[in-house]
Amino acid sequence: MSPGQMAVLFLLTAFIHTVNTGAYAARLAGVRTGRPTLARSLYNMLALSSRGANALLGPLIASLTDLAVNGQDTAHLLTAYRGMLAAATVGTAVAAALIPSLSRGIARGIASYEMRHSLPHVVVHGVTVRGLWRARAVLRRPSLAAVRESRRSPFRKRFLLASVTVTALYTVTNFATMYASALVPQGVRTAASLSPLLTGLGALLTIFFIDPVAAIVVDEALRGERPLRDVTYISIWQIGARLVGTLVAQVLLVPTAWSIAWLTAWLVSAR
Repeated sequence: MSPGQMAVLFLLTAFIHTVNTGAYAARLAGVRTGRPTLARSLYNMLALSSRGANALLGPLIASLTDLAVNGQDTAHLLTAYRGMLAAATVGTAVAAALIPSLSRGIARGIASYEMRHSLPHVVVHGVTVRGLWRARAVLRRPSLAAVRESRRSPFRKRFLLASVTVTALYTVTNFATMYASALVPQGVRTAASLSPLLTGLGALLTIFFIDPVAAIVVDEALRGERPLRDVTYISIWQIGARLVGTLVAQVLLVPTAWSIAWLTAWLVSAR
């Protein structure tokens, strides 16, 4: 694959992780404005672009794998996967820097929607020259003081560990499955069918150890039973966990791929 094609894969992966991490900005904007559902609805416009990029990225990674298998060049394939995992880290870091600005931008979008009651009108108003010029007011730098203060938050360490694990699993699954299919080319479809094992484990961890903790913090903040800064702190924890999780995915790539390859070979050879 040419450097230009690799650049496209890198940018798509980085964009997807930037947008996905930006979901925490919607949470912050929703709590600060008291409109969490509307904030999530506005964020879905960005999430739609991420889904489109993901739909394009999947076939590109598959074609990259097929070309490597046909050319018997799996060593360079692993390098390409690691580059895309690095793009996931870059995208998450970019999102972390943009969270304060994006949160304020979504809050402005909420106010605009409540005035116009039309999402297309909100979008059109936002992309006018005047709207883009006024958007400078939402630009903010990340607060290092908030990051330092978040270390004293009363959240259990297992919440952080579960968040790191979930991100690592979701980030590495597609690449590990594709690499396993290259290692066991006679079981391509079998290897691809095993990816839900990893994503299912991530879903279980999310349901039991992550979502309930984050949800109760947001609900109590909205009811005035805890300070709003706790929502900021738990979001910082989760963004940091996502960043670390993308790095852990680099470590998990090869052993996860070989584990899937071993299971694939066993299933294919089973009589």
